Amino acid sequence: MATFENVSTLNDSSSMLSVTLHSNPLKGDGSYCARVTRNVATFNNILSEVQKDNVGLDPYMLQFATIQMQKKILEFLQQGKAVNVFDLGTLYIAYKCNAKNKDEAATNGSFVVRFSPTTLITDAVSTLSIDKVTYVDNAPTIALITDVASGEDDTNVTLGSVVKINGSRLKLRGEGNGIFFAPVDVDQNINSDKSTWVSVSESLIFRNMPSELNFIAPDTLEAGKDYRIVVLTTYYSRNDTSNKNLLQAESAVVTAVPKN
Repeated sequence: MATFENVSTLNDSSSMLSVTLHSNPLKGDGSYCARVTRNVATFNNILSEVQKDNVGLDPYMLQFATIQMQKKILEFLQQGKAVNVFDLGTLYIAYKCNAKNKDEAATNGSFVVRFSPTTLITDAVSTLSIDKVTYVDNAPTIALITDVASGEDDTNVTLGSVVKINGSRLKLRGEGNGIFFAPVDVDQNINSDKSTWVSVSESLIFRNMPSELNFIAPDTLEAGKDYRIVVLTTYYSRNDTSNKNLLQAESAVVTAVPKN
């Protein structure tokens, strides 16, 4: 016997439109990429709602008819046809080609199915509003710079002495990672010419943790000059190592001072 899951029994959150914003490291202009959380209405949800709105409709005949249409749609796709699905949009076949030359084009690739919506769908979602926005920013952050020689925070760094950075997601990893002293202009903006940045060599870094970095301030810094410390690293979670983009954190302006 078929069972029907009534959509009204789902949690209230199933009707909430939630958007998650992730910082866009490719642009580096403070923009975000957005992802809408999926709250899926299942096949059984749809059948249940249709039957509820049409009380005299036999639920088993409804299920039988929809399964027959499903089989026919699959049959048309197997014939290489594009299929209009209830005037909501068209399922069409595309080819993902992995060939490196024309001789491989027919064999080195795979077919995929894509969907092109009609105005019925685009109009239906045009009036939606967002119920919840979540910001997720995986960029490293610098909360505090401590010059161990003087004990001062966010003010000076002593040449040839230990500097401690505290923050989050600071652990150095990924190609091109590092700690840099970037000179600033009169408006305290970082010089965009990275050839002017002073790199902290790997041999001077002796603590590399997500919440703390310890290193020796390079002697090559110009005493009396202002810098921002820049950390470049790649962040990824334990379960997802796919993100390879370098992310950047910048400190407050600090002044390089000579060792006493």
